[in-house]
Amino acid sequence: MGTLYVVATPIGNLEDLTFRAARVLRSVDVVVAEDVQRARKLLGHVGSTPKVITYREDSPESREDAIIERLRAGDVALIVDAGTPGVSDPGPDLLARVRAEGLPISPIPGPSALTTALSVVSFARQPVAFLAFLPERRVRRERLVRRAADTARTLVIYLSPHGVDGRLSELETWLGDVPAAMCRELTKMHEEIRESTLADIANYVSVVGARGELTVVIDVGGVAEAPQVGQAMVEEQLRIHLDAGTRPGKAAGAVARALELPREDVYRIARELRGSPGGSA
Repeated sequence: MGTLYVVATPIGNLEDLTFRAARVLRSVDVVVAEDVQRARKLLGHVGSTPKVITYREDSPESREDAIIERLRAGDVALIVDAGTPGVSDPGPDLLARVRAEGLPISPIPGPSALTTALSVVSFARQPVAFLAFLPERRVRRERLVRRAADTARTLVIYLSPHGVDGRLSELETWLGDVPAAMCRELTKMHEEIRESTLADIANYVSVVGARGELTVVIDVGGVAEAPQVGQAMVEEQLRIHLDAGTRPGKAAGAVARALELPREDVYRIARELRGSPGGSA
């Protein structure tokens, strides 16, 4: 019976690979990786020639079966394209399966864009909320960011180049022009760390472009907690619109914008009001 080693790999500079990680990668017969070609580049750097099995978040269950079979025969290393497996990268589902099978797991710590960015931002303080890549739906993005800002002092968000201008604009709308830092190409030749405010970073990115994924660190320690909006207030505002003959969907949109609430939650209340005995026809 083997051990699954969860190995952190460099996020850019190959010299950041730890001695222990290199030893493990040289000792295992099988490496599980997101991309075979990228994995072989790293493995060649340490002089290792194991069998490489591709594993991604959308890999079928049969791929996990194959990995479990390999684990029963000997040690296996799990790596991702850059950084620590499971930190906004594939890993958790496979680890859950390995634990369910009663097989041992051992972490080999190392680089991560999350901790690397936090280490060089002057305002970063605990507690930290790591949001990784934000949800696709705007209402879910807003809800996640606002709730995290209510409980954390620092937010860390990953932004892909596609649509980054819109994402930064949203963050400024929801949080204000608060202190923020943009970290790009960390540990690489063109490393860039810009610490200023959300508005300045948004303007800078709109001019020079994103040029790769960004790690954005935001100081939300000074963001005032939004006053809690009770259901009674929501119902009162909805009744005004419904009594005027406005359809539930349109009424929900208007009230959600006015009270800065998720539209789907307001729409649910509007439907309940419309269907209640005392509701508007």
